[in-house]
Amino acid sequence: MTDATITVIVLAFAIVMFVLERIPLAATAMIVALSLSVFRVLTPAQAFAGFVNSSVILFVGMFVISGALFETGMAAKAGRLY
Repeated sequence: MTDATITVIVLAFAIVMFVLERIPLAATAMIVALSLSVFRVLTPAQAFAGFVNSSVILFVGMFVISGALFETGMAAKAGRLY
């Protein structure tokens, strides 16, 4: 198979997994990066280069904080203020 065919198959898998959410979204992203690396479409450095970007780390932090706000009930309390 060509690199383009492998990429389209992996992309289709990612879309289905993101929509169905059968496994966590972070696990789906890691599977996509690993599979593109295993099939030698990308080098491991290319496949995981986006995970060290400061914007990605910022979004991960925001997800952690927002999850904590929902778990503690603070999001609901803040929503009732207005």
